[in-house]
Amino acid sequence: MGNDRLQGDVAVVTGAGRNIGEAIAKLFAEEGASVVVADIDEERADSTRDEILEAGNDAISVTTDVSDEEQVRAMVDRAEDAFGPISILVNNAAIKEVCDFLEMSTEIYDKTMDVNLRGMFLCTRECGKSMRDADSGRIINMCSTSGHNPEPNSVAYGTSKGGVINFTRSAAAALAEYDVRVNALTPTRTGKRTLPGDGSGEAPVMEDDLTDDEIRDQILLDRIATPRDQANAALFLVSEEGGFVNGTELKVTGGKH
Repeated sequence: MGNDRLQGDVAVVTGAGRNIGEAIAKLFAEEGASVVVADIDEERADSTRDEILEAGNDAISVTTDVSDEEQVRAMVDRAEDAFGPISILVNNAAIKEVCDFLEMSTEIYDKTMDVNLRGMFLCTRECGKSMRDADSGRIINMCSTSGHNPEPNSVAYGTSKGGVINFTRSAAAALAEYDVRVNALTPTRTGKRTLPGDGSGEAPVMEDDLTDDEIRDQILLDRIATPRDQANAALFLVSEEGGFVNGTELKVTGGKH
């Protein structure tokens, strides 16, 4: 069992079927939150939910395409029906397509923006209403080092993640009157390898274009981050210890250079 730092909280985590989102959902549950595991992949969402339940904590799974307005509203309704007002939201769901810029289709560009920015807006707006009614809440928007250091073969993804940073500042300003804190968390390459552009609803956390040694050479701590590293940072942002952190970006990169 955890330290119950989130006892009584209701946390929605999108893209929670694997990798960083899964680690965040499990840690928040360990800390006492009732967790809504949202993912576009039903099987993965159910798997994360089942592991949380088996550990003796509370969770439901909701299959959700965050770019679909009606599905987001249905997710929020399910969360409130199961656990009550939402107090924590982690906007983790994202997609990343790797391709030559001059060959990029408008469909790829539009889909990336729909999931990574429209989806973040929809989830923040709908969960924000629940937080407004409770006069309290915490929101984390997952960014990426690609939002600062553009990659030539993932222009749409880098553009969307740059937008996340300003969206975070704007949402923090808009929701402050309801005592809702909004921050961004920026991980570096994290965890096990996944192939880019698999359409899973969560961006790959590590591409296969660099070896492990090449990745470590970019990080001052000389190791690759784990999903738990990112989850621990997310816990800080939503816990009492991070209570005066608002409208900012926390880079969890091990000193990447």
